[in-house]
Amino acid sequence: MRGTRHSVWLAGAAAILSAACGTPDNGADADAGDAADVPADVPVEEFFWDAPPNADAVDGRVYNPWLVPPSSEIPVPRDWQLRRGIVHIHSPYSHDACDNEPFIDGVRNEECFNQLREGLCATRQDFAFLSDHATLFADYEFPEVLLYADGDTLIERGGLPVANRIPCPDGHDVIIAAGTETGTMPLGLEHHVGDTPEARHTAYDDASVAGVEALKAAGAMSFVYHTEEWEPATLIELPLDGVEIYNMHANLMHSLDTVVLLISDLSRRPWRVPVPELGIAALFSESEEDLYRWSLLVAVRRTTGVLATDVHRNTFNAESLDGERIDSYRRLTHWFANYVLLPAGDVDDLALKDAIRHGRLYGCFDYLGYAIGFDFHAEAGASTYEMGDEVPGGAAATLRLALPEVYRLDPTGPQPAIRGRILRANDGAWDEVAAGTDDLQYAASPGVYRAEVRIVPEHLRTWLGSQADLYVVERVWIYSNPIYVDVTWPAPPGTP
Repeated sequence: MRGTRHSVWLAGAAAILSAACGTPDNGADADAGDAADVPADVPVEEFFWDAPPNADAVDGRVYNPWLVPPSSEIPVPRDWQLRRGIVHIHSPYSHDACDNEPFIDGVRNEECFNQLREGLCATRQDFAFLSDHATLFADYEFPEVLLYADGDTLIERGGLPVANRIPCPDGHDVIIAAGTETGTMPLGLEHHVGDTPEARHTAYDDASVAGVEALKAAGAMSFVYHTEEWEPATLIELPLDGVEIYNMHANLMHSLDTVVLLISDLSRRPWRVPVPELGIAALFSESEEDLYRWSLLVAVRRTTGVLATDVHRNTFNAESLDGERIDSYRRLTHWFANYVLLPAGDVDDLALKDAIRHGRLYGCFDYLGYAIGFDFHAEAGASTYEMGDEVPGGAAATLRLALPEVYRLDPTGPQPAIRGRILRANDGAWDEVAAGTDDLQYAASPGVYRAEVRIVPEHLRTWLGSQADLYVVERVWIYSNPIYVDVTWPAPPGTP
C-alpha cells in the first residue's frame, strides 16, 4: 500500500537523520568554509528560543513564529464563521505511527496518544480528520478510534458515537472524526464499513467506484492520498469529493537531501538554518503534480483541494535544540492548516463535512504568518458566490480577491511583500488571468477559477539564520478553492 511504502522509506531516512543529531558545539568543528557564518560572541542557545525574543508591542502588535491565534481572532467576510483544522493525520491506530510502536505489548502508546491530543489543542485546531491505516484502524471500535478519553464529549447520531470533542485547556474544543488511508482516503467515517475486521479490511482496500460509494454511504468524504501517484483517468473515474493539493509527507520525501543537511546543521552550525519552529522553510516545495491533477478534475466536477499534514510522529525521533522533537504533533500541525467557512450556528462534524465537500475553504501555510483579511468570492448582479459555488450562466461575474496581512506584525519592522493571483483551470494547467500587489478584481468568462496569495517573508529573517537569503524568496501562502463560473459538467462515467 502506498502509505506503508512511504513510511518504510522515511524510517530509513530517520536513522540517518538521528545519527546526524548530537550535542551542539558552537561551531568548533565546523568546516573551514563556514567560518564567515559563525556569529561573534553569541552562544548557540540564543538561536533556539522556546519563547519569543523580547520585543516592544507596536499598537498591540508583536509577531513571532510561535504565535497561535484562535480562529475566532481571524476576521471572516460577510456572515460566515471560520474554523481551522487538520486533514490527513495519523494516531496510534495506525501501525506506523508513534515511532512504529503505536501499541506496546497490546497496550496503546499513551504518551503518543496524549501528545497528539495536546498538540491539536496547542495549535488551536478546531477539527482534525484522522486517516489511520486499516491495519490497525479496522481492528478497533468507535469511539476508541475517535481518540476518546474521559472528559470528552461524543457526538452521537442514531444513538451511536460518530465524532468526538476533545476539551482544551484554553476552553475551546477539537472535533475529531475518523477515517482511513488505505485503498482511498475516506474522511469523517461515522461508523465502520463491515461488521468484522476481515470485512472492514476488504471494504477499506477497495478503490473501485462501488467501494468509494460504500464508504460515502457511511458518512465519509471521499478523498485520495498522495494525489501525484494516481493516474488522472482513475481520479476522474472515481466519485471523489476532493484531493490533496499538498502533502507534507511527500514534500519530505522529495527533499530528503535537504533534510539531511538541515538536521546536520541544526546540531553543528545552528546559526546557519531556521529555528526548528520554521524548519519547513528550508525544505518546502509546491506539488506541481497535484496541482496538475486538480486542474483536470475541476473540469469534470466540483473538486475540493486540501492541505494534508500526514504526520505520523515517526520520522525524526531525536530531540531538537529547542527541547522538542522536530516531527512532534504540535510542530507539524502548526505549520499549515485548512480554513473552513461555515454558516452561523453550532458546528459539528456534519457542518464541517458539508462545507469541505462543497469547497468552501482555503489552505494557509501558517508558518509564514497567520493571514488576516483574506477573501476570494464572485459577484454577479446582487448575488455573492463563495469558494465552491457555481455562478449560473448568463450572469456577468466579477471575481474579487482581497489580500491579507500578517497577524500582529510590527508595522515598524521588516515587511513582507505580498502578491495575489487569480488563475483559471486549463486542461492540467492553471493560467494566470490577474495578478498584483493590491486587491484584485477580474471580469470572468466561463471557467473554473482559484486564487493564490504569495509572500516574500522578510518578516521572518530574524529566525531564518545566517543563510536567510535562501529562504526569503516568494512562496505560496494561501491556496483558495475554486469558484465555478457558468460551467457545464460532463455526464458522470456510465451515465446513459
